[in-house]
Amino acid sequence: MDLTQLRYFCDVAETEHMTRSAQRLNVVQPALSRSIQRLEAELGTHLFERTGRNIRLTEEGAFLRDRVAPLLDSLDGTADDLRDFAAGRARTVRVALLSATAVAVDAIAAFAEQQPRAAFELSQDEGDGRWDVRLDTVLPGTDPAGGSPSAREERFTEPIGIAVPRRSPYRAPVPLEALAGERFISLAGSRRFRALCDGLCSRRGFAPAIGFDSDNPAVVKKMVALGLGVGFWPRHSWGSLEGSGARWLPLAEDGFERTLAVTLSARAEEDGGCAAGFYDCLLATLQAAWN
Repeated sequence: MDLTQLRYFCDVAETEHMTRSAQRLNVVQPALSRSIQRLEAELGTHLFERTGRNIRLTEEGAFLRDRVAPLLDSLDGTADDLRDFAAGRARTVRVALLSATAVAVDAIAAFAEQQPRAAFELSQDEGDGRWDVRLDTVLPGTDPAGGSPSAREERFTEPIGIAVPRRSPYRAPVPLEALAGERFISLAGSRRFRALCDGLCSRRGFAPAIGFDSDNPAVVKKMVALGLGVGFWPRHSWGSLEGSGARWLPLAEDGFERTLAVTLSARAEEDGGCAAGFYDCLLATLQAAWN
């Protein structure tokens, strides 16, 4: 059996008329009749029986029709399903979101307004290489693309200052050693930022004492404003402290900064889907935050 034979058989089973099916299938009637005869010979049974000038399905023919027709319908829909799948994949942007979550979510919201059919899959798994766009903190000796081939990359560097209560006696710039006795409010989950700050402090013989981990920059901001501690605060990517009861002060030490890398994968660039558009939107959102 081949697909052509089965398609011919199902059409004749529907019309129960060789001439009409030949016209519908755009084949000559003798060729259609031979195809049905070969199928019957291969199966070793009659699929049709003559009733005067017409034909009708035998019980075996009806059994075969009931088995084959759903399979052919499924195959006929496969091309459309595949196109829909490919279109859905092109609209889905896989984002490795390892740093600066708040500004990235702003970019997702902005892009969703531009492209309402776009979908996003977010991951915080550093080892997951199935990303289209990746936002990460650059650490010494690490590859911000995680070893995956990249097509484009832009970097944004921002100073890291200290968030203190508005009525704090600290004045800018704050020497790092002056903070040695402070309780630090840290952002839980920001492993890259935490590691960067710990490393910069360690080089100066200072280990920040973490008094509390919060899961949200807004909570860190409120806790600092209430005088419950101080916190390292990147100048741009976590937003402004204006109106919060806390204020941002620069540190006296040079080089207390972090760099964010925004990377578009080579695969996403080649696919030509939504990922490249979202990459540009994320760059624009970061540039607006930096300005």
